[in-house]
Amino acid sequence: MSAFGSLLPPPLDERRGIPLYYRKSEEEVRQDVYERYDELVARQTALHLADELHGGYPLQPLADYLQPWIPAGPARAVADVGCSVGRLVGDIALAHPDWDCYGIDFSYQMLRQGRDYWTAGKSVSANLLRYGYPLESFTGHQLPNLQFALADAAALPFPDHSLDLLINTFLIDRLPDARRAFTEWQRVVKPGGRVVMVSPLNFLKQKQWEHFHPPIKIVDHLLREGWQLLDLTDPLDLEEPMDKRGNVVRWRTLALVLER
Repeated sequence: MSAFGSLLPPPLDERRGIPLYYRKSEEEVRQDVYERYDELVARQTALHLADELHGGYPLQPLADYLQPWIPAGPARAVADVGCSVGRLVGDIALAHPDWDCYGIDFSYQMLRQGRDYWTAGKSVSANLLRYGYPLESFTGHQLPNLQFALADAAALPFPDHSLDLLINTFLIDRLPDARRAFTEWQRVVKPGGRVVMVSPLNFLKQKQWEHFHPPIKIVDHLLREGWQLLDLTDPLDLEEPMDKRGNVVRWRTLALVLER
């Protein structure tokens, strides 16, 4: 494999070290709740990077589900689309220093936090005093094999047939048209490559419910598009901690593993 990060072409723009492959309008920024730095970035940081607050990684069942489907071998190319602050792809990059890894998200604020923690080796903090947690900081890593970039999940910056593994979690129910994203993922994944998809299917719009509920509609669509189904787990139950008292949000997710 060539140098790390070489799958990414020159970006349209750059913001504090984050290459931008999509120019968000002011209206898109206003409507994107994940651009509200203080609240949601803090919660995602606490959920994915602050294991010591919880006595372990709260979404460990998600990481455990992913693990058997990570391909073996040297010099693999992996992307987490909708990576948030980069926990899953960061762990892969840490475990496989010769792999070329990418964290893709549509929120600059999430990407900034992920880059600071995973590649810049900075200390990041999560202000969750209102939830009973102490104000703490967490020192990150300096991983040369992990790159972060802002892009549309349905218009990725990768070349055709360039990825061995594409991960997406808690994403497809937030996309305007998940079918466009499925087609794009088929373009960028190598023959024999895999997609691991986990989603609560907590759709926000009526048309999405009509198109994708019950989940067999998603599976049928993917099979018609030529994907091979390696695993279907429904539900994969996950719990997201909300405060120090132990209140949680329970997510009943659909987990799929597909092979191109």
